[in-house]
Amino acid sequence: MDIRTISNPGHMDVLQVVGDGLIVEFLPEKGGDIYKICIDRTNILWESPWGISKLGNRIDFCHTSKERWLQSYPGGWQILFPNAGDDSYNYGVMHNFHGEACQVPWTYKLGEVTDTKVQIIFSTLLYKSPFAMERIVTIDQVEQCIELKESVTNQGQQALYAEWGQHIAFGAPFIGPGTRLEAPARSVESYERDSELSRLKKGVFSWPIEDMGCDLGHVPSGKATDFAILKELTMGCYTIINDKMDLRVRVEWDVDTMPNLWLWQEFNGLQDYPFYGACYVMGVEPNSASHEAGLQESIQRGEAIVIKAQQTKSFALKLSWSSSMNGSHAT
Repeated sequence: MDIRTISNPGHMDVLQVVGDGLIVEFLPEKGGDIYKICIDRTNILWESPWGISKLGNRIDFCHTSKERWLQSYPGGWQILFPNAGDDSYNYGVMHNFHGEACQVPWTYKLGEVTDTKVQIIFSTLLYKSPFAMERIVTIDQVEQCIELKESVTNQGQQALYAEWGQHIAFGAPFIGPGTRLEAPARSVESYERDSELSRLKKGVFSWPIEDMGCDLGHVPSGKATDFAILKELTMGCYTIINDKMDLRVRVEWDVDTMPNLWLWQEFNGLQDYPFYGACYVMGVEPNSASHEAGLQESIQRGEAIVIKAQQTKSFALKLSWSSSMNGSHAT
């Protein structure tokens, strides 16, 4: 597999891995984001309308950490740590929306490299909290998968609380009318983003939803805007199937670390900032938090991850792809 760095004036560098019909791109300068996963030259991840640029180019007039995050959000796949929702004041500092890990630069080095497999080791130190982070990414073209092994080490002298999540956003053409999501959850909590365009009203429901008009497991043909959290997972996995593309994407992870699945569905529904109707995305995001209120809420609920002084905690995830004719594996 070929590894190269793409540099464009005014934009951050892109680390690109190219195989036979497979392209995976990373943004080391911004959280080590996985920016694209192109299968048969088609990107399955979502790209924001404004794409990528140097961090800081778009945030001069932002008033909140959420605005700053959104205006530097290129789409793709981020690590959320040590905060995974709204900003939260802890340990004498305000932790920004979706955490610091996806906003700081990461260094990287190559591990194993063959004609069909590439291993890249990313690492960083956070500024607002004493965490060292490592993310080992293995791309295996023969097995048709990307495997992540992440670790966080508390280099401080006191135990610290944290949230931890994977902000994976899928886009068109992989996501489109008829695409469906299978997940082994027992319940779903809906937040009802819009009184008219949210398919599922605010509340807790059994999963899967039987009513096709409210079923968040099926991508609708019209506009919609929904946010919900799938809970009581029997396994850490989900599958997204697009029969028109003959493509099935499966994600498997350590459910003990991330027992919840955030489901963000924005199908040209939100007409206001920042997308103004130009957003078509489905985020399916393993997360430690059962809510979106931030770290302090997780501490109060007794569900925050505790990382002792000098302790290292690890997490593993695998994304694989296959023909949609291979059958369902999500239950």
